[in-house]
Amino acid sequence: MIKKTLAKIYFQTIGKTATQSNGVKLRYLFQKDATSRDLIVVFSAFPGAGMSSTYNYVNTLKETPGNKLFILDDFGFEKRGVYYLCENGDFNIRDAVEELILTMTQKVRATQTTFIGSSKGGYAALYFGFRLGATHVISGAPQYFVGRYLQAESGRVKTLESMLGDITEAKLAELDAELATTITNKTHTPKLYMHYSTEEHTYKSHIEPLLEKLNSEQITVTRDIANYQSHMEVRHFFPPYLKQTLAEITTHSARGGAR
Repeated sequence: MIKKTLAKIYFQTIGKTATQSNGVKLRYLFQKDATSRDLIVVFSAFPGAGMSSTYNYVNTLKETPGNKLFILDDFGFEKRGVYYLCENGDFNIRDAVEELILTMTQKVRATQTTFIGSSKGGYAALYFGFRLGATHVISGAPQYFVGRYLQAESGRVKTLESMLGDITEAKLAELDAELATTITNKTHTPKLYMHYSTEEHTYKSHIEPLLEKLNSEQITVTRDIANYQSHMEVRHFFPPYLKQTLAEITTHSARGGAR
Protein backbone atom coordinates (compact mmCIF):
# COMPACT_ATOMS: atom_id res chain seq x y z
CA MET A 1 0.00 0.00 0.00
CA ILE A 2 2.80 2.40 0.90
CA LYS A 3 4.62 1.54 -2.31
CA LYS A 4 1.50 2.29 -4.39
CA THR A 5 0.95 5.59 -2.57
CA LEU A 6 4.54 6.67 -3.17
CA ALA A 7 4.28 5.71 -6.84
CA LYS A 8 1.11 7.77 -7.18
CA ILE A 9 2.78 10.81 -5.61
CA TYR A 10 5.81 10.35 -7.88
CA PHE A 11 3.79 10.25 -11.10
CA GLN A 12 1.67 13.21 -10.00
CA THR A 13 4.88 15.15 -9.37
CA ILE A 14 6.45 14.46 -12.76
CA GLY A 15 3.19 14.98 -14.67
CA LYS A 16 2.36 18.23 -16.42
CA THR A 17 -0.67 20.51 -16.56
CA ALA A 18 -1.79 22.09 -19.82
CA THR A 19 -4.63 24.57 -20.23
CA GLN A 20 -6.51 23.90 -23.45
CA SER A 21 -8.05 26.60 -25.65
CA ASN A 22 -11.44 26.28 -23.91
CA GLY A 23 -9.85 26.92 -20.50
CA VAL A 24 -9.95 23.33 -19.21
CA LYS A 25 -6.77 22.29 -17.39
CA LEU A 26 -5.63 18.74 -18.10
CA ARG A 27 -3.00 16.85 -16.17
CA TYR A 28 -0.97 14.37 -18.15
CA LEU A 29 2.24 12.37 -18.24
CA PHE A 30 4.12 12.24 -21.53
CA GLN A 31 6.96 9.81 -22.19
CA LYS A 32 8.78 10.61 -25.42
CA ASP A 33 10.43 8.02 -27.63
CA ALA A 34 12.59 9.81 -30.18
CA THR A 35 13.02 6.59 -32.19
CA SER A 36 9.29 6.08 -32.74
CA ARG A 37 6.37 7.74 -34.49
CA ASP A 38 3.83 5.63 -32.65
CA LEU A 39 1.62 7.39 -30.09
CA ILE A 40 0.02 5.35 -27.31
CA VAL A 41 -2.74 7.16 -25.42
CA VAL A 42 -3.68 5.70 -22.03
CA PHE A 43 -6.97 6.40 -20.26
CA SER A 44 -7.56 5.63 -16.58
CA ALA A 45 -10.14 3.49 -14.81
CA PHE A 46 -11.83 4.57 -11.60
CA PRO A 47 -9.39 4.65 -8.65
CA GLY A 48 -9.79 2.52 -5.54
CA ALA A 49 -12.21 3.47 -2.79
CA GLY A 50 -11.31 6.73 -1.09
CA MET A 51 -8.67 7.62 -3.69
CA SER A 52 -8.54 10.31 -6.36
CA SER A 53 -7.73 9.61 -9.99
CA THR A 54 -4.31 8.29 -10.94
CA TYR A 55 -2.46 7.22 -14.09
CA ASN A 56 -2.91 3.60 -15.18
CA TYR A 57 -0.47 1.11 -16.73
CA VAL A 58 2.63 3.27 -16.38
CA ASN A 59 4.66 0.37 -15.02
CA THR A 60 2.99 -2.14 -17.34
CA LEU A 61 4.17 -0.19 -20.38
CA LYS A 62 7.62 0.83 -19.17
CA GLU A 63 9.37 -1.55 -21.60
CA THR A 64 6.98 -0.91 -24.49
CA PRO A 65 8.44 1.30 -27.25
CA GLY A 66 6.54 4.32 -28.52
CA ASN A 67 5.55 7.78 -27.38
CA LYS A 68 3.13 7.46 -24.46
CA LEU A 69 0.50 9.94 -23.32
CA PHE A 70 -1.20 9.16 -20.00
CA ILE A 71 -4.15 11.48 -19.37
CA LEU A 72 -5.56 12.00 -15.89
CA ASP A 73 -9.32 12.12 -15.38
CA ASP A 74 -9.33 14.11 -12.14
CA PHE A 75 -12.72 15.76 -12.53
CA GLY A 76 -16.07 15.32 -10.86
CA PHE A 77 -16.92 14.02 -7.40
CA GLU A 78 -13.78 13.72 -5.25
CA LYS A 79 -11.76 14.02 -8.49
CA ARG A 80 -12.50 10.37 -9.24
CA GLY A 81 -13.25 10.91 -12.91
CA VAL A 82 -16.08 11.65 -15.34
CA TYR A 83 -15.20 9.31 -18.23
CA TYR A 84 -13.23 12.24 -19.72
CA LEU A 85 -16.60 13.63 -20.81
CA CYS A 86 -18.45 16.29 -18.88
CA GLU A 87 -19.26 18.19 -15.71
CA ASN A 88 -22.73 19.66 -15.11
CA GLY A 89 -23.73 18.60 -18.61
CA ASP A 90 -20.92 20.58 -20.25
CA PHE A 91 -18.69 18.51 -22.55
CA ASN A 92 -15.74 20.92 -22.43
CA ILE A 93 -13.63 18.19 -20.80
CA ARG A 94 -14.13 15.92 -23.80
CA ASP A 95 -13.20 18.74 -26.17
CA ALA A 96 -10.07 19.54 -24.15
CA VAL A 97 -8.97 15.88 -24.15
CA GLU A 98 -9.35 15.72 -27.92
CA GLU A 99 -7.32 18.91 -28.33
CA LEU A 100 -4.49 17.53 -26.18
CA ILE A 101 -4.40 14.25 -28.08
CA LEU A 102 -4.35 15.99 -31.46
CA THR A 103 -1.60 18.33 -30.25
CA MET A 104 0.56 15.39 -29.16
CA THR A 105 -0.21 13.50 -32.37
CA GLN A 106 1.17 16.42 -34.35
CA LYS A 107 4.09 16.90 -31.96
CA VAL A 108 5.46 13.39 -32.50
CA ARG A 109 4.29 13.31 -36.14
CA ALA A 110 2.51 10.08 -35.33
CA THR A 111 1.89 7.64 -38.15
CA GLN A 112 0.11 5.20 -35.84
CA THR A 113 -2.05 5.84 -32.77
CA THR A 114 -3.19 3.29 -30.21
CA PHE A 115 -5.76 4.16 -27.54
CA ILE A 116 -5.93 1.89 -24.49
CA GLY A 117 -7.70 1.55 -21.17
CA SER A 118 -9.82 -0.73 -19.01
CA SER A 119 -13.28 -0.31 -17.45
CA LYS A 120 -13.88 3.48 -17.48
CA GLY A 121 -10.63 3.83 -19.42
CA GLY A 122 -11.81 1.13 -21.81
CA TYR A 123 -14.91 3.18 -22.57
CA ALA A 124 -12.76 6.27 -23.17
CA ALA A 125 -10.38 4.37 -25.45
CA LEU A 126 -13.30 3.28 -27.63
CA TYR A 127 -15.07 6.63 -27.52
CA PHE A 128 -12.08 8.77 -28.45
CA GLY A 129 -10.71 6.07 -30.73
CA PHE A 130 -13.77 6.30 -32.96
CA ARG A 131 -14.05 10.08 -32.67
CA LEU A 132 -10.40 10.77 -33.50
CA GLY A 133 -9.73 7.91 -35.89
CA ALA A 134 -7.18 5.93 -33.88
CA THR A 135 -5.31 3.19 -35.71
CA HIS A 136 -5.92 0.70 -32.89
CA VAL A 137 -8.00 0.49 -29.73
CA ILE A 138 -7.20 -1.99 -26.96
CA SER A 139 -10.07 -2.00 -24.48
CA GLY A 140 -10.48 -4.09 -21.34
CA ALA A 141 -13.97 -4.78 -19.92
CA PRO A 142 -15.41 -1.41 -20.98
CA GLN A 143 -18.73 0.03 -19.95
CA TYR A 144 -21.22 0.83 -22.73
CA PHE A 145 -24.03 2.66 -20.93
CA VAL A 146 -22.36 5.17 -18.60
CA GLY A 147 -25.53 6.45 -16.95
CA ARG A 148 -26.90 3.00 -16.17
CA TYR A 149 -23.56 1.86 -14.82
CA LEU A 150 -23.15 4.79 -12.45
CA GLN A 151 -26.73 4.47 -11.21
CA ALA A 152 -26.32 0.76 -10.54
CA GLU A 153 -22.93 0.86 -8.82
CA SER A 154 -22.85 1.58 -5.10
CA GLY A 155 -21.32 4.96 -4.29
CA ARG A 156 -21.17 6.21 -7.90
CA VAL A 157 -24.36 8.26 -8.10
CA LYS A 158 -22.37 11.29 -6.90
CA THR A 159 -20.15 10.90 -9.95
CA LEU A 160 -23.21 10.82 -12.18
CA GLU A 161 -24.55 13.97 -10.51
CA SER A 162 -21.24 15.74 -11.06
CA MET A 163 -21.36 14.80 -14.75
CA LEU A 164 -24.96 15.78 -15.47
CA GLY A 165 -25.97 18.23 -12.77
CA ASP A 166 -29.68 17.52 -12.36
CA ILE A 167 -30.30 13.90 -13.31
CA THR A 168 -33.23 13.56 -15.71
CA GLU A 169 -34.36 10.68 -17.91
CA ALA A 170 -33.53 12.72 -21.01
CA LYS A 171 -29.99 13.44 -19.81
CA LEU A 172 -29.46 9.80 -18.85
CA ALA A 173 -30.65 8.60 -22.25
CA GLU A 174 -28.33 11.02 -24.01
CA LEU A 175 -25.34 9.98 -21.89
CA ASP A 176 -26.07 6.29 -22.39
CA ALA A 177 -26.23 6.82 -26.16
CA GLU A 178 -22.89 8.66 -26.43
CA LEU A 179 -20.76 5.67 -27.43
CA ALA A 180 -23.39 4.08 -29.68
CA THR A 181 -23.93 7.38 -31.51
CA THR A 182 -20.18 7.83 -31.89
CA ILE A 183 -19.83 4.36 -33.40
CA THR A 184 -22.72 5.00 -35.80
CA ASN A 185 -21.32 8.36 -36.91
CA LYS A 186 -17.74 7.14 -37.33
CA THR A 187 -15.64 8.35 -40.24
CA HIS A 188 -12.88 5.83 -39.52
CA THR A 189 -12.95 2.43 -37.84
CA PRO A 190 -9.97 1.56 -35.62
CA LYS A 191 -8.74 -1.99 -35.42
CA LEU A 192 -10.38 -3.19 -32.20
CA TYR A 193 -8.93 -5.50 -29.57
CA MET A 194 -11.15 -6.27 -26.60
CA HIS A 195 -10.55 -8.20 -23.40
CA TYR A 196 -13.46 -9.23 -21.19
CA SER A 197 -14.93 -11.98 -19.02
CA THR A 198 -18.27 -13.59 -19.79
CA GLU A 199 -18.72 -14.37 -16.09
CA GLU A 200 -18.56 -10.93 -14.45
CA HIS A 201 -21.60 -8.74 -13.85
CA THR A 202 -21.02 -6.13 -16.57
CA TYR A 203 -20.94 -8.68 -19.40
CA LYS A 204 -24.69 -8.99 -19.97
CA SER A 205 -25.49 -5.33 -19.26
CA HIS A 206 -22.61 -3.65 -21.12
CA ILE A 207 -20.18 -5.82 -23.06
CA GLU A 208 -22.73 -8.03 -24.81
CA PRO A 209 -24.82 -5.09 -26.14
CA LEU A 210 -21.61 -3.31 -27.15
CA LEU A 211 -20.49 -6.35 -29.14
CA GLU A 212 -23.95 -6.53 -30.73
CA LYS A 213 -23.67 -2.88 -31.76
CA LEU A 214 -20.22 -3.41 -33.25
CA ASN A 215 -21.48 -6.47 -35.12
CA SER A 216 -24.46 -4.52 -36.49
CA GLU A 217 -21.98 -1.96 -37.85
CA GLN A 218 -19.92 -4.81 -39.38
CA ILE A 219 -16.93 -3.96 -37.20
CA THR A 220 -14.53 -6.81 -36.50
CA VAL A 221 -13.31 -7.28 -32.93
CA THR A 222 -10.27 -9.35 -31.94
CA ARG A 223 -11.35 -10.84 -28.61
CA ASP A 224 -9.57 -12.11 -25.53
CA ILE A 225 -12.23 -13.89 -23.48
CA ALA A 226 -11.67 -14.84 -19.83
CA ASN A 227 -13.94 -16.30 -17.14
CA TYR A 228 -13.21 -14.40 -13.92
CA GLN A 229 -16.26 -13.47 -11.86
CA SER A 230 -15.41 -10.02 -10.47
CA HIS A 231 -15.13 -6.95 -12.68
CA MET A 232 -12.25 -5.78 -10.47
CA GLU A 233 -10.16 -8.70 -11.71
CA VAL A 234 -9.70 -7.02 -15.08
CA ARG A 235 -6.73 -5.22 -13.52
CA HIS A 236 -4.96 -8.60 -13.22
CA PHE A 237 -5.94 -10.14 -16.55
CA PHE A 238 -5.79 -7.13 -18.88
CA PRO A 239 -2.10 -6.10 -18.48
CA PRO A 240 -0.61 -9.30 -19.98
CA TYR A 241 -3.01 -9.10 -22.91
CA LEU A 242 -2.23 -5.41 -23.32
CA LYS A 243 1.52 -5.99 -23.48
CA GLN A 244 1.15 -8.92 -25.87
CA THR A 245 -1.12 -6.99 -28.21
CA LEU A 246 1.09 -3.89 -28.19
CA ALA A 247 4.10 -6.08 -29.00
CA GLU A 248 2.25 -7.49 -32.02
CA ILE A 249 1.17 -4.02 -33.15
CA THR A 250 4.69 -2.64 -32.76
CA THR A 251 6.20 -5.54 -34.72
CA HIS A 252 3.63 -5.08 -37.50
CA SER A 253 4.37 -1.34 -37.60
CA ALA A 254 8.12 -1.95 -37.80
CA ARG A 255 7.50 -4.12 -40.86
CA GLY A 256 5.62 -1.30 -42.53
CA GLY A 257 2.11 -2.53 -41.77
CA ALA A 258 0.69 0.62 -40.20
CA ARG A 259 -1.61 2.85 -42.18
